[in-house]
Amino acid sequence: MLPVIRPVPFLVLLLSLVASAARAQENAPPASGFDFGTVQQLAQKLASEPFKEAPPIEGDLKKLDYDHYRALRARPDTAMWRDGKGLFHVEFFPAGFLYDRPVTISVVENGKATPVTIGADQFDFSDTGLKTPPAKIELAGFKVTFPLNRPDKFDEIVAFLGASYFRAIGRDQVYGSSARGLAIDTAVGHPEEFPRFRSFWLVKPADEAQEMTIWALLDSPSAAGAFAFVLKPGLRTVVETQAVMFARNDIQRLGVAPLTSMYFAGKISPPQDDYRPEIHDSDGLFLLTGHGEYIWRPLDNPRELLVSSFADTNPRGFGLIQRERSFEQYQDSAARLEARPSLWVEPIGDWGDGAVDLVEIPSKSETNDNIVAFWTPRWPVKKGNRLEYRYRLSALADEAALSPLGRVVSTRAGAVPYANKQRRLVVEFAGGELASLRPEQPVSPNVSLTGGKLTRTYVEALPARGTWRMFIDFQPDGDKAVDLRAALTLRGRALTETFADVVKP
Repeated sequence: MLPVIRPVPFLVLLLSLVASAARAQENAPPASGFDFGTVQQLAQKLASEPFKEAPPIEGDLKKLDYDHYRALRARPDTAMWRDGKGLFHVEFFPAGFLYDRPVTISVVENGKATPVTIGADQFDFSDTGLKTPPAKIELAGFKVTFPLNRPDKFDEIVAFLGASYFRAIGRDQVYGSSARGLAIDTAVGHPEEFPRFRSFWLVKPADEAQEMTIWALLDSPSAAGAFAFVLKPGLRTVVETQAVMFARNDIQRLGVAPLTSMYFAGKISPPQDDYRPEIHDSDGLFLLTGHGEYIWRPLDNPRELLVSSFADTNPRGFGLIQRERSFEQYQDSAARLEARPSLWVEPIGDWGDGAVDLVEIPSKSETNDNIVAFWTPRWPVKKGNRLEYRYRLSALADEAALSPLGRVVSTRAGAVPYANKQRRLVVEFAGGELASLRPEQPVSPNVSLTGGKLTRTYVEALPARGTWRMFIDFQPDGDKAVDLRAALTLRGRALTETFADVVKP
């Protein structure tokens, strides 16, 4: 199954900025004695040289539209490693459509790297509209399969396709949000850079191994990098990541462990003229700060570009989360939005000072990935700097397990009756010990805001649902954005995560 392709304007820019695989031949690694240290050496050498773009492929595959490219499928009986006893198989994506920049892919076995070559006979062209298969096919990416849901069927667990994008899924999930290798200068007032993986090395797993290692070489005008991914499929599919980066130029905003998602409409901003109540791959940004605070920031489809920063030191986790898991809230049996994974990043080691940045981009279509989140180090990246980050990326559906506290399950907004200048937020919490608390317990709202005046707060127990609601009435200060934080407490002790939001009048 091809991961959902969203042909959006900035994706076209993404693919126009990345380099082709031609340069990989200029820095070809040794055929033997190959390891991740070799990839780091290649990245360092690459960063010491001027960045060069190479032309995209030409021919019929480049001319394919979205539907016809998606119809181009690898033949299952040609999957790499299918004849062995291993639990991992690999299938390849040919270069074409928007994915017109070739990559090189090699297999590493016993320290020897062997390039992968493919031919037209490995693909089914019957529904592509092409009269004859092309004489030459180059690679754009690959997907890894594993017996994830059934012992007799190999399911996709990860796909690398387009720039430095990749998608991972766990058991009973479908493709949704994406991860990236690196983000450079996102939402800084000039065009964003989209680094791309130009070469991959697939380390052949031993028979019965339940982990697979992938190495990748990344390149862009401002940086080069070496990435090591260790895939661990399961209920949560985990991708343990090591990223070593070398700055070719100064970088204004470096995005580490970037995540990308779609939020078109939800409870706080219902869709117009659509039978579906909610349309999104993720409905919130969740954070676990270095000092142990759990924070929930609901996503929105804003009227204008919005960037929110959450300053921290040595963060313990952040992610784009899909909390709403009820089909009733989506009513979309084709897209299966309720089965889209949450992506959760857990830093390994100390990351120092910086911020988790959230970028929300106005979107008029659900085909646009308009949400980006990443870690930005506090200190600017200078030419010649070497940076290294390690983290675990999990594709999961058991979001409640991330925190022992009560969590936000819905956010709704509206006007305050008989006070037309005021606004009301209604935040509903569930989980933790909330369901065990009787309505007469002295549960209190702890609310603070800037950019406006807090006029009233109160809480309401909903015993039939096992939840509590917090009502927040406030009056904005003119056109200023209202920055708000709130949580439920019991005798001064936190019962819930912190709800954080920015409300624009």
